[in-house]
Amino acid sequence: MTRPVSYVSVFLAMLLLGGLGLLTIADILDGPGTERQERVAATPDVPKDAGGIPRFLAQSRLYVGERYALKDSFVAWNGLVNHVGFNRSPAPNVVLGQNGYLYLSSQGAIEISQGQSRLRADETADWTATLGQLKTAFDARGIQYGLIIGPNKHTIFPENLPEWVGPVAWDQTRAHDVMTVAKTVFGATFVDTRQALIAARGDYGNDKLYHPTDTHWTELGAALATQKALAALGVDLPVPEFEVATLPRAGDLSRMIGLQGRQVATAPELPRTWACTDADGNEMEIITIDPIMPKRFSCGSPDGLPTKLVIFNDSFGVSAIPFVAQHFQNVEFIWEDAANPDQAAELDADIVLHIIVERKMIQDDPSSWLLKSPR
Repeated sequence: MTRPVSYVSVFLAMLLLGGLGLLTIADILDGPGTERQERVAATPDVPKDAGGIPRFLAQSRLYVGERYALKDSFVAWNGLVNHVGFNRSPAPNVVLGQNGYLYLSSQGAIEISQGQSRLRADETADWTATLGQLKTAFDARGIQYGLIIGPNKHTIFPENLPEWVGPVAWDQTRAHDVMTVAKTVFGATFVDTRQALIAARGDYGNDKLYHPTDTHWTELGAALATQKALAALGVDLPVPEFEVATLPRAGDLSRMIGLQGRQVATAPELPRTWACTDADGNEMEIITIDPIMPKRFSCGSPDGLPTKLVIFNDSFGVSAIPFVAQHFQNVEFIWEDAANPDQAAELDADIVLHIIVERKMIQDDPSSWLLKSPR
């Protein structure tokens, strides 16, 4: 009986793979997918002549690996079985926390929570030198500079982490070491956003500062941190107003485990009295949870301050858009980890905010990724 069963298994496998192959070809011929799908792997351009075949084959290899037919459905089914059926994460870079919280487990987030990789003396010297170079470069151009380190969700809500993580106190981490250096270099113009957000939990509750099923802070969490940072630079803005709204996406962590379509997220949403445009001047729709953003765009409100604000940011800068766009006429967003003093000067910046997530403090050699060397 073994041989017939083996033949049947092989036949069924070939049938499945052949069906997926045909569906994948149909998807390619059907044209581009969603914006997120196209960023993951662009739909191959069907060649018009023999010269286009090598490019088509190269694109197809990436497409098949990243976007084969029914992949999203398979991910969703896998997520449903593992999360609901076995209470475990189907994604290696996502851990299931308590009370419905999901946490990122990669990119140093867990290591920082556990107090690993505290700064050595030589690393402290590297951070001191790099932050000092940032300060000197912006001071020389007459631009106010504010560094905002966006806390990991692990830091603000450690009680919802799995017990095996064993988080240490927030002042016993590598990120705390970096922030201590920043306080020494920048003085009163550096704000420790961890303290501000931990204090805000008492004012706003536990469900309004960070998304339970996303990596990032909410619009309110980002606004409170940004408000403190701007106040330290001499710009006093009012306490953010908001309404709790149902969001169009559940979050990046929910997407990673395949439950984006099954989980619903609500969060504070700030007023939309502003607009954003991309580098070509096209108006943009801004969704701050699990965002799809260009590398460069601008936002603002005609009723805002005339002060020119430039923001260098990673994904933690997106949730700050509603607050700063409401209060400034012109805000330039540049999605890069490295702040560029020359570019800021060319944009006639009065103030630069540099928004970077806490987990990136795990990286070595800050001069290689935090500052674009000025000319």
